[in-house]
Amino acid sequence: MKSQLFYRFMCWYDAHWRRRHGVEKFDELLSFSFEKYAGERRMMNDGTCIEPGDWLAILHFNRECFANSSANPRDDIRNALRFRKLILSSFRQLAVDINANEKFVMVKAFHGVSWLPPHGEKLGFLIERLPDSMLNQVRKFYFKILLNTFFPHLAAAEKNRIQPHAYWLTRQSLLKNFTPEPTHESLIS
Repeated sequence: MKSQLFYRFMCWYDAHWRRRHGVEKFDELLSFSFEKYAGERRMMNDGTCIEPGDWLAILHFNRECFANSSANPRDDIRNALRFRKLILSSFRQLAVDINANEKFVMVKAFHGVSWLPPHGEKLGFLIERLPDSMLNQVRKFYFKILLNTFFPHLAAAEKNRIQPHAYWLTRQSLLKNFTPEPTHESLIS
C-alpha cells in the first residue's frame, strides 16, 4: 500500500513539476522546456559558441514511454533497442521540425542532464560528467528515487552506476547528424 501511495505521489509531483516549469510534450519520448543560457560563454564540440542569453531547449524524457518496458532481465537488450529506436526517431523528427516550429527557431542548443551512461558523441552530443557538488548529489539521489519508483527493475542494475551527465547538442549538430536523407521521390519532385 505504501509503495502504491508513493508511486501516485511521484506521478502527481512529476506532472506538477512539468506544469510549473513549462515542459511541453514533443512526441512519445521527448518533452522540452525553454530557458535562456545563464552561464559563461561556452565553446561546443562543433565550434558553436553558446553565449549568455542564448535560448536552450531543455530535454526531458517522458517516463510514460517506458511503462511497458519488461522487468525481465532477458529483455534488457530489447528495451535498450526500443529506447535507441525512439531517441533516433525523436531527433530525426526534431531536425525536420526545428525550422518550422516557432519555439525551436530561437533555440541555439539542446541540453539535458541524465543518469544514462554516456553515449552519443558520434551523433554530435557533447557529454560531460557533472562534478561531485551538493546539487549533483541531490540530482543523483532524485534519479535513484525516480528509478526505484518508476523502473524498479532497473534500479538494482544501475545502483552503483548512477552518475549525472550533462548532454549538449547544438542546432548545427542536430541538423548535421539527424536530418533525414532525401528520398528518391523527393528528389524527382
